[in-house]
Amino acid sequence: MDIQQLRYFVAVAEELHFGHAAERLHVTSSPLSRRIRELEKELGKDLFDRGYHQVELTAFGRAFLEPARDVLARFDALADLAAGPAATAVAKAVRVGATPLAPTQVLDLVLETFEQVSPGIELPLSLEPSAGLLALLATHKLDIAVVHLPVDTPGLDSLALAEYRFAIAMRADDPLAGHARLTLGDLADRQMLLTSFKVHPLVMKGLRDHLREGGVTRIREMPHSDVVQIAAHVTHSRALSLTTLSTIAGRILAETGLVLVPLDDPDLHFRLGVVWPASAAARGGPLASVIAALRERAGDSLTIL
Repeated sequence: MDIQQLRYFVAVAEELHFGHAAERLHVTSSPLSRRIRELEKELGKDLFDRGYHQVELTAFGRAFLEPARDVLARFDALADLAAGPAATAVAKAVRVGATPLAPTQVLDLVLETFEQVSPGIELPLSLEPSAGLLALLATHKLDIAVVHLPVDTPGLDSLALAEYRFAIAMRADDPLAGHARLTLGDLADRQMLLTSFKVHPLVMKGLRDHLREGGVTRIREMPHSDVVQIAAHVTHSRALSLTTLSTIAGRILAETGLVLVPLDDPDLHFRLGVVWPASAAARGGPLASVIAALRERAGDSLTIL
């Protein structure tokens, strides 16, 4: 077993495609496949289930992945150590992601913490729904991202930083528009529009289940998360939509003339935080320092947005 075999294995495990992994490593597919076969022979176990145009990790492959990443991280860290302090002082880029559906305060906190802890670091930003960001983190195409929690992607660590409450968007002439607050019981016979579950399947499933347990069963999942389109549906169909007061989505809905009434349900909330590849943070450097600083700032309580 050698370091190149581990590097090849991790690339294929993250891409789940031999061709894409070969492109990423700047090699051809044939030697890549051969070296992984040699590794499997040496280990005495298959790392991948290979199907037609489909590659999946075996149970052993999933167990082998994190230790392999850890070995690679430690090996790569040796090059920085050999280069000396001058090399480690050179500013590097940390790739940051954030979901545009969330309040901006948490992303602001993350960027400000980088500036304070590791000034001079370049912070290229990617904006995508949480599900897309998690996929990029899992394949090490992002270093840290602000997403909705929880996450269940193997190899990723997370830290909750804030949570925010919900409001119900409706037409101004809706019978519920004059209420100071609403409960799920008030919404039981109404149609509720939700953004696409694809933005974060785990979180959206929890939201849908909570609504149904509270009596809201007429749930319509939109095929998108376009706030303007959702506002149009509410206006024309007299349906309701779940939103938040502290997000861009909430402000857009209010600007279209809809009324937003706070939802009184302390058990229904979204948590927002940062997620990062565990193996990347283990290498130390700016990412690990910022995560430590965010942990210290978070303390025992979450910011309410």
